Amino acid sequence: MRRRDFLIGAAATVSPRWAFAQSRSGAAASPLIGILALNAKVGNDARIQDFVGGLAQFGYVDGKTATIVRRYAEFEIPRLPSLAAELAALRPDVIMADTASAIKAARDAAPTVPIIGASMSYPIEQGLIASFAHPGGNTTGMASQLDGMSGKALELALEVVKDVKTAGFLMNTASTMGSLERRDLEAAAKRSGIRLQVAEARRPDEIDGAIAALATAGASFVILQANTVFTGAPDRVARLAIAANLPTVTISQTVNMVQAGIMLSYGVDIPEVYRRTASFVDRILKGAKASELPIEFPTRLLFAVNLRTAKALGITVPQSILLRADEVIE
Repeated sequence: MRRRDFLIGAAATVSPRWAFAQSRSGAAASPLIGILALNAKVGNDARIQDFVGGLAQFGYVDGKTATIVRRYAEFEIPRLPSLAAELAALRPDVIMADTASAIKAARDAAPTVPIIGASMSYPIEQGLIASFAHPGGNTTGMASQLDGMSGKALELALEVVKDVKTAGFLMNTASTMGSLERRDLEAAAKRSGIRLQVAEARRPDEIDGAIAALATAGASFVILQANTVFTGAPDRVARLAIAANLPTVTISQTVNMVQAGIMLSYGVDIPEVYRRTASFVDRILKGAKASELPIEFPTRLLFAVNLRTAKALGITVPQSILLRADEVIE
């Protein structure tokens, strides 16, 4: 076969989505990748940067081999639909959404565009997918929640903090995931013979009052929901909790959480999850269908301890805990 004939035949087999990307601004056009984030643009976009870094590993570099358009809702869930509509109007080839609320907004605004969920918790219960093996629809991505994680975080806290009668749970009531984590924690607390006291915060500026309420209610420590309101403002949470003499535990493992002063962190490696999310974009752009890409799960759980915070709170961390920790900040 002559080279010219081969090239013509190959062009005819290019996936419709990639061909559409090329038609946007010429034969050498790069794909347009949308990002819809519930979190804030300034100071809280570390996970988005992890995702963008993952894209670069697959050769998608913003301004060179791809166009990456970001929209941040600044923790305002009502803003997500209009931001999703803005992205949809740009006719992206794929959209990465960072939370269940963002995924739903993106799906409503762009029902035919592949949606990649980063760090999805309870995706079936939240109506994001049909099943892990066969997501269906136009949504797939990375899971961030493994069975038993919430209960294990509670158990670890009980090994460090003694004579506990009440554990606190700080949650964002605007998040469906919060109610699911609360369900699991209440079951774990019941098994341990303690009470779970819940406090609510939908925005970072509501954290102060929520922590004060937990301290007043007699909580011995506070477990933080794996939500961007809290993971996006770890310094604020840690500072307020230490001032209220409350040890903190987060059900997600990120370096910035423990470095910021959170005492215990247990969960999946969130930065790595976001970097791996980029692999879904790569496969989509190469012709795969979101409905046929199984949900992927984290491959490791990490446990971190901040001894500086423990010391500030007058807590002696048992050696058995330190030996199990993947990271200890002294």
